Amino acid sequence: MRKLTTEEYLNEYLPKLNEKESYLFYLISRDREAKEQGLKIDKVLYRVWNVETLKAVKILLSIRDNVEFEVRGIKIRKEWIKVMHVLNPVNMSKASKDTVVRYMQECERKPDISKIFFSELPRHIDFKIFMVDVDSKDRKIIEQMKDLKPRLVMTTRRGFHIHFWKEDLEDPQILFRLKDVEVKTRDSIEYVPISQGKFTPEAYEIIDIEEINNLIS
Repeated sequence: MRKLTTEEYLNEYLPKLNEKESYLFYLISRDREAKEQGLKIDKVLYRVWNVETLKAVKILLSIRDNVEFEVRGIKIRKEWIKVMHVLNPVNMSKASKDTVVRYMQECERKPDISKIFFSELPRHIDFKIFMVDVDSKDRKIIEQMKDLKPRLVMTTRRGFHIHFWKEDLEDPQILFRLKDVEVKTRDSIEYVPISQGKFTPEAYEIIDIEEINNLIS
């Protein structure tokens, strides 16, 4: 097990990009208190792409620290705002081309091209990594993955996000037979391992699922 710095996670662990791809980073209002105030729990406040990953994170941190957000008259507390990213690379070239096509087809209705573009992004993801969301620290839940090959575990407030790369799985359907977990696929959203208000997610490279037991007190 090796704990990764933010820079190592972004520049060494994540799949390498080709010239047409980019990672999509978000500022997201994601907190149970925000939900209690009537806000959508994953409300996207700001997006960044087409820049170096570490630079993107620094931009979002600067915005989070210096900008006050308000949604439907509700002031967003800083501790509600998380810096996250689409786990898998997005093919920005294909998304842009399809955005133009859709815009031309719908131009008589004067569509908002930015909304079209944002709706196209999830359709053009280069799917490389599954995320298994374990909202618990129950060792029995972890144990059922003992025959699988994980690459990384991200700690969360209540449990773990476990990454399995498609190329390591002979039968990806085995993930969907796991109990008491949520399997997230191409458009899964992951934390950046930095301070996220009330907690700091930590990223660890692993090669065996049992290594996660070291993170359970």
